[in-house]
Formats: sequence, C-alpha cells, structure tokens
Amino acid sequence: MGDIALTIGVALGTAAIGLLTGRIVRIIAARFCPQPGFPYATEITTAAVFGLLGWKIGLDHLLPAYLYAASTGVALSLIDLRTRRLPDALTMPSYVTLLTLVAIGAITSKEGRFLVGMLLGTLAAFLLYWGFHRINTALGAGDVKASGLVGGVLGTLGVNAWILGSGVGLVLAALYAVVMLVSGKGTRSTLMPYGPFMFAGCLVGILTA
Repeated sequence: MGDIALTIGVALGTAAIGLLTGRIVRIIAARFCPQPGFPYATEITTAAVFGLLGWKIGLDHLLPAYLYAASTGVALSLIDLRTRRLPDALTMPSYVTLLTLVAIGAITSKEGRFLVGMLLGTLAAFLLYWGFHRINTALGAGDVKASGLVGGVLGTLGVNAWILGSGVGLVLAALYAVVMLVSGKGTRSTLMPYGPFMFAGCLVGILTA
C-alpha cells in the first residue's frame, strides 16, 4: 500500500511541476513560432508527460534528466509542428544540460552505465538519422541533430528500450508520411515534422522499459 501511495504521490507531484514547467515551455516555443491556438494545451501536455514519467520512474536518480528531456521534447515538437524546423538554439544547449543531469545521476547512483549508455545511444541515433537524411531530404538536418537527444535518453535504459523507442518513432513518422502522400498533401521531398514522432517514440520506450 505504501509503494502505491508513493507512486501516486510522485506522479501527482511531477504532473504539478509539469503544469508549471509547461508555461515556461510555451514561452520558449513562442520565441520560435506563433503561440499555439488552444489555451493551456502546452501546459496540459507537459503535465501529462511529467506525470507519466513520475509514475513510471519514481524517485530515481535520472528523473531530473528525463523530465528535462520531456520539457525540451514538448517545446521542440510544438515548434516543429508549426514551422517544420528544430532550431539549433534550443537543440544544441540541451545536449549539455542533459549530459550534465545524466552524469549527476550516474555519480549519485554509482551507475556509470547510465552515462555510457547515453553517449552510445546518442551516437547510434545520430548515425541512424544521418543515414536516413542522406537517403531522403524530407528528414531535415534539424531532425538529425535532435535525434541524439532521444537516442541518449533511451540509451540510459539499455539496448531494448533504444530499439523500441527509436522504432516506434520511425513507424509513426512513416505512417504520417503515407497519409500525407495518399491525401496528396505532401510529396516524397516535403519536409515533415519528425520531431513529435521521435519524442513520442522516446516516451513509449521509457514507459515500456
């Protein structure tokens, strides 16, 4: 009973933090794209993702890293949906912050594999998406740069989580591309918002790890 209460408490606590963080996310996203059309949608989305992570992970050493990645993912997804780009000004500094948070988690938990997993996961994701970018320009350079954030987070959870999370993201993006092609709203070279699918896949990978 105590474990259930703690899990619920952490989930509600992180959801509350997410609600407040969502406001900051919306302000940051507004610097790169127009304000979203639905009031408080960003706050609610961030709170929901934070709550799910809190429920799944609990008071883990890496929880701050995952929450940061989630807030960045929401911001980048919102920007990508509206502008079809993932700005370097937001993506690149996130690597430093995420690496720092994972390093702190690895040190405090005395689990160096977390840091190693992040570095290997980042490199693997970057190479994977760089290869897809070379094949199809519908996947932009910004997607390649952001893929390392997703791969790094999944890498801390192991190979299986990395494969599942990356695979789900690619499948969701492929389904979206098929719908766009069939509906005549896009072509093979039309830029797609891969960001939301990458981060959605990352969330699935974490929740099922």
